[in-house]
Amino acid sequence: IGASTPGNEVNTMLKNVADILFGALAFYCVGYGIAYGNPSNSFMGLGDFFPETDADAAAVESGILFARYLFQLSFAATSATIVSGCIAMRMRFEVYCIFAFYAVVIYSFVAHWVWAPDGWL
Repeated sequence: IGASTPGNEVNTMLKNVADILFGALAFYCVGYGIAYGNPSNSFMGLGDFFPETDADAAAVESGILFARYLFQLSFAATSATIVSGCIAMRMRFEVYCIFAFYAVVIYSFVAHWVWAPDGWL
């Protein structure tokens, strides 16, 4: 179905898995801090990289932080997953893994512009 050969569905599914793995790594390391970090300006967040809670933090506070992280990660990874079907048979897998990492980082800037309280859009 479509413009690719039937043997490439495994490649596309593997790219979707890579989107989750590398997207989660990118969003944890820098993406969440860029999108929702505090302090922030209208262009990007400047803190909260590697989101974590203190050992003394309440369970509810930790749950809210990580639930928000996972919710936003799903959108960030989806932004890279959409491309995986478009480039079927057109890109080496290693290069696509690098793309998946950077696509989530770029998404984080746009997420800050749109959804952060001080974003400029």
